[in-house]
Amino acid sequence: MKDYVDSIREFNRYYTNALGLLNNHFLNSEYSLTEARLLYEIGHSKDITAGQLVRLLNLDKGYLSRTIQQFEKKGILKRTPSRDDSRILHLELTKKGKEVLSKLILASNSQISGLLKDCSDPDKNELVSSMNFVVRVLSRAVSPVIYREASIGDLGYIIHRQAVLYRDEYKFNDSFEKYLILGMSEYLKNKTEFDKVWVAESNGNIAGAISIIHSGKNLSQIRWFYTEPKFRNLGVGKNLLTLAVDYAKSKNISVFLWTLSNLDAARNLYKRFGFVRSESKQNEIWKKGLIEEKWELGRKLG
Repeated sequence: MKDYVDSIREFNRYYTNALGLLNNHFLNSEYSLTEARLLYEIGHSKDITAGQLVRLLNLDKGYLSRTIQQFEKKGILKRTPSRDDSRILHLELTKKGKEVLSKLILASNSQISGLLKDCSDPDKNELVSSMNFVVRVLSRAVSPVIYREASIGDLGYIIHRQAVLYRDEYKFNDSFEKYLILGMSEYLKNKTEFDKVWVAESNGNIAGAISIIHSGKNLSQIRWFYTEPKFRNLGVGKNLLTLAVDYAKSKNISVFLWTLSNLDAARNLYKRFGFVRSESKQNEIWKKGLIEEKWELGRKLG
């Protein structure tokens, strides 16, 4: 834990220094960082109140009250009684206040552009993606999930994530990654028009995947089905499986898959879809004591 904390603190020091966030005058203006943030929130919110700002920015009430008074004296902010309750005062920027905010935004944009001027487009994309990841992790928020067919780069990532997840969660050895790679290679060599791979995507990141592959006359196999830990119990796995099963149903082709006896959540999901366990066998290759299970969904769907 200490290593994580030290790394985060080191990044915080770098970031605050790079943007000059500790300077008394933010972006060489007459305003501090907190004052600039207040102007931004007031300028981009309709009918916001002092109480809402206290909660939104975790500010001291006394400090906020004094700052609002200073803004009023400078002619950049006005307080207007609510039409519904005159005791409630809404905060609004004046014309002068909007001009001040506009200059601050332009200065901030210029500063960020300066930081990025020597960065390549791939580096910029990776930087923004990493920032979005930080926000998601620390806020524990989950962005909307979309479902699409796999595109360039997705297949390699799917293999990577499955190898890592099974190593971390189930202590599988390196032979499992080899199995995944060989299976994907075989799929790419023998791919048919029927074969499909879908991914669940959230905020530009893969949240899960599933494939359905031709496996003989009127028969198909589901493979590479997984969901990222953060997206489990949110219906992502169910939606992916629905895509695969509905596709097979539209082609009037039966489906089977292989899973493990200890994957209770997955097995329960297969049961709900009507899959039936038809075969079991021991597997000592990836990890001792594993039992593989074959599950089938009818010779015909419909």
